[in-house]
Amino acid sequence: MAVGQAKWMMALVLLAGAAMAGESVGERAVAAVDPFIGTGGEGHTYPGATVPHGMIQLSPDTQIRSRKEGYGWAAGYRHDDSTIVGFSHTHFSGTGHSDLGDVLLMPIAGEVKHERGDAGKPRSGYTSRFDHRSERAEPGYYAVTLDDYSVRAELTASARVGMHRYAFPANQPAHVLVDLRTSMYDYPGKILWSRLRLRADGTVTGFRETRGWAPGRQLYFAMRFSRPVTGHAFHDTETDVAYRGFPPPAEKDPGARAQIEGRQLVGSFDFGEGGREPLLVKVAISPVSEDNAIANLDAEAPGWDFDGMRAAASAQWAQALAAVDVDASPAQRTGFYTALYHSMLGPTLFMDSDGRYRGPDNAVHQARGWTNYSTFPLW
Repeated sequence: MAVGQAKWMMALVLLAGAAMAGESVGERAVAAVDPFIGTGGEGHTYPGATVPHGMIQLSPDTQIRSRKEGYGWAAGYRHDDSTIVGFSHTHFSGTGHSDLGDVLLMPIAGEVKHERGDAGKPRSGYTSRFDHRSERAEPGYYAVTLDDYSVRAELTASARVGMHRYAFPANQPAHVLVDLRTSMYDYPGKILWSRLRLRADGTVTGFRETRGWAPGRQLYFAMRFSRPVTGHAFHDTETDVAYRGFPPPAEKDPGARAQIEGRQLVGSFDFGEGGREPLLVKVAISPVSEDNAIANLDAEAPGWDFDGMRAAASAQWAQALAAVDVDASPAQRTGFYTALYHSMLGPTLFMDSDGRYRGPDNAVHQARGWTNYSTFPLW
């Protein structure tokens, strides 16, 4: 080897060492995590976006199954599947029981279908095929390409807000479907009541009351889009159902552009032609009310900085995972830090930015100087 070449190689080695030395313990730990570990078979983990103990767990659902069949999809995602139903905002991780899967969104290019269809029959519904080679997952971020729509979907999250970034193909109408009918461990009567409302300013709000691992569980949401809604369609696929939940159905909002209540609600929102800048969607949830969900949205995501939220989520994970520094092989580091990452997915935050939360007594309480959590899995 020539002397000049040897010096050049030494310089590269020194630069690589300096770069590694410049990384913090937390940054190296984040890079070691593989969120796909545990998503195969019945590992019951999800690859989506969340922050440590966050109230939002924004992740893809690959199938929706009923009753006992739903056990295999306890976290919504199985790595051996080749279809995605949509992206919902709450998930269990590593549990021996299935539930949640609240507020499912699906970006659609072209014709809108309001039913999931058959996973084995492409284009029979809004479900899309995907290729695992298009997936990317890291703490606080997930991305995939939906093959049937040629849509690139990216997800990130803060504690109470999930943000979606959808890149639609050109010359195809862009839509976002919201399905309030779907749940993990699905069965007839699972949804006690739900609401979907398009407010005058373009904000979409609503709620679901479900039964399952928690009876009469209420979850409210607020959603905003980075582009104006040019059209919408709301459907109730079940009619003449007596209400059996806690509070009575809300009064109609005279200022709302549209509102629907029932047990089997689905809606779609239109945004004109795709191919322009990506469409951003931000969704906040609340255990208290639609207005509190809006307040959570304003508190944690007042703007449209997807990359900023992603960076903030990564920084939170770096701080949390830096609690332990491991000197081990790359494979051992990945196994260790992924397990540590999974241990920090629960319990999950269950209160709003103002400290209010809904207790098991269905009353709204105020936490002062402490944090209310939920989903304490013991598996």
